[in-house]
Amino acid sequence: MIRIEPYADKEVKSVLNRLLEDKAFLNFIKDNLNKSTSKFLSIPGSSFLVLQLFKNKVKNIKTVDEFQVQVKLVLQSIVKQTIENFSTNVSEILEPNKPYLFISNHRDITLDSALCNHAIDSIGLETTYNAIGDNLVSVNWMGDLLRLNKSFVISRSGESKKDIYSNLSRASKFIKEKLENGSHVWIAQKQGRSKDGLDKTDPAVLKMLHIALRKEMSFEHMVSKYNIVPCSISYEIDPLAKEKAQQLNDSASKKDNEDITHIFKGVMLDKGNVALNFGKPIEGEFSAEEMAKEIDNVILGNYKLWDTNIYAYKFLYETVKDDEYPNASAYFNNLRSVMTNKELEYIMNQYANPYKAQMELKDGR
Repeated sequence: MIRIEPYADKEVKSVLNRLLEDKAFLNFIKDNLNKSTSKFLSIPGSSFLVLQLFKNKVKNIKTVDEFQVQVKLVLQSIVKQTIENFSTNVSEILEPNKPYLFISNHRDITLDSALCNHAIDSIGLETTYNAIGDNLVSVNWMGDLLRLNKSFVISRSGESKKDIYSNLSRASKFIKEKLENGSHVWIAQKQGRSKDGLDKTDPAVLKMLHIALRKEMSFEHMVSKYNIVPCSISYEIDPLAKEKAQQLNDSASKKDNEDITHIFKGVMLDKGNVALNFGKPIEGEFSAEEMAKEIDNVILGNYKLWDTNIYAYKFLYETVKDDEYPNASAYFNNLRSVMTNKELEYIMNQYANPYKAQMELKDGR
């Protein structure tokens, strides 16, 4: 049976020591953290130095909070080095001393939740417990790192329907317990990232949240129990736009460790401007399908459009001159040199779809 829960303080030291003995983890650092792949490192032998720094840091880490202090420093560096400007309305929406269930659109495997934590930390709120899929813990060292960082697993796999329901029930119970204890929880609106630029909430995710409440209240009353806050994250440049287009263009199965490669690229590569807007907590009574639509409307309505979105839409449906949106034009022209026409079409739609959907929402369609 797969472990749902993140690691507790008493497990931290042994897990970190295990990581230091994990050859796959050490090889990943050696292969990926060097000056050609990371703008954070620029000196010869830097991967060795990073490993030594990691080992020295580990010696002093005994709790999850101490581990997260180091994660926070890394995230601050990521924001500074790879994001031109990060904007958020967090201080206008959230209140202290309230536990929030953040339901977010999903564009990056780990950064979506990380940037949510970056935002709420800026106003003094504790970091969230983060929902992840079981695919991310299939590699042992990655599962260790994520569980150290307050991630819990939502497993949709199992040998039978009973097993699948049991796994979802355990995740639902974990979420309920954390929210009742005053903690915050982050979960994506659907399984897997949006690759086509369309952010749609899966009612099954909402039904999973209700499993642990089914003896207390009907689904329609769930929002009276949980402070459900829709989150809209929008990247001017998606570091994995090419990879998403290639996945849409090629229905072949995932390559080994593809998710880990994508996590690394999403963290390290430029993202341009990034906006994270929080909606007001959902109020009212809804069926699962009605709530999904309400969350979709809030996420879409708060989605920040960039020049890349507008350029792509006008390129596909109207006419556009390169000098109208020079940065977006340069970005897409660079892609044209390395992508097939079909892949480029997927990318243009990925950027255009939020603009198109937002216009349809305003028109009431």
